[in-house]
Amino acid sequence: MKINIEHSDEILTWYQSGFKSQFIDSNFCRTRVDFNGRLSSYTNELKNKLKSDCLFLLMASLGEIGNNSFDHNLGQWQDEMGCLFIRTSEYAIVADRGQGIKSSLSKVYNLNKDDKSYLSVAFTKIITGRMPEKRGNGLKFVSTTLSRCNMGLICMSGEEYFSLNNLVLTELIPLKGIGTFTVIG
Repeated sequence: MKINIEHSDEILTWYQSGFKSQFIDSNFCRTRVDFNGRLSSYTNELKNKLKSDCLFLLMASLGEIGNNSFDHNLGQWQDEMGCLFIRTSEYAIVADRGQGIKSSLSKVYNLNKDDKSYLSVAFTKIITGRMPEKRGNGLKFVSTTLSRCNMGLICMSGEEYFSLNNLVLTELIPLKGIGTFTVIG
């Protein structure tokens, strides 16, 4: 499935430099409360487009990714705390300018010869960057549930890239930045 991202130049500029256009500022969530409020309104926008079970799973997946932006970046922001949350009927983007998945996981996990990247580990194994917590099923849950509903995902963080269910972006590649950038469609 191919997705054409609207405002891709503005998104790319913000992700790489922190510069916010009016479009970016209007889609930026400064707090978890702001993010969760926008997530709730997005549910109402999509309720006639998706089956109820897939709508619930999509919202849970977006909630996991968006809340990770706040949970894993405390004191690690490049500039302003928060995440970009762009919502359309075709795709959603959740992106932050925090420390990134590799930085978070490399503190508690060393890649082995079978691992492709920290992103693939994050989406396929039960692991957390917040040791000694016994958690870490979140992103694996995301990849499992999106697969169940035949939805695609692309996640980029630093130099790493993870794709699920053949989702292809027509813009934004190559995207480089320290934080985490996720598209679900």
